[in-house]
Amino acid sequence: MCNRAFAESGILKSHLLTHSKEKPHACKVCSKTFARSGYLKSHLLTHSKEKAHSCEVCSKAFAHRNSLKSHLLTHSKEKSHICEICGKAFSIRVNLLVHLRVHTKEKPYSCDVCSKAYSDSGSFKRHLSIHS
Repeated sequence: MCNRAFAESGILKSHLLTHSKEKPHACKVCSKTFARSGYLKSHLLTHSKEKAHSCEVCSKAFAHRNSLKSHLLTHSKEKSHICEICGKAFSIRVNLLVHLRVHTKEKPYSCDVCSKAYSDSGSFKRHLSIHS
């Protein structure tokens, strides 16, 4: 499919999931699914109370070092990701991508219980708590 080669069959099998979009590893807490067990293991830290990486500027804590690295950009004055529709600027590209849903009206997070839909995962997660 992509001409990549792997020394171990297990790694090849795992890689093939990226082509099939199959995500057989599900989080028992939030039901999010992952192609690789390592991704699920890493994700589980987000549900843990353990947050070993703290911001030196505002003391906000994160489970993953990369989350802290992204967060540190929010303290930067540099906002190089600019919305072409309204001009709003963001220091983190993902925040711009989420913002664009304001203009497109896209709501990719849908509740299985009541079918209410949300444009961002944070609002969706808050909503889910009303059903539990």
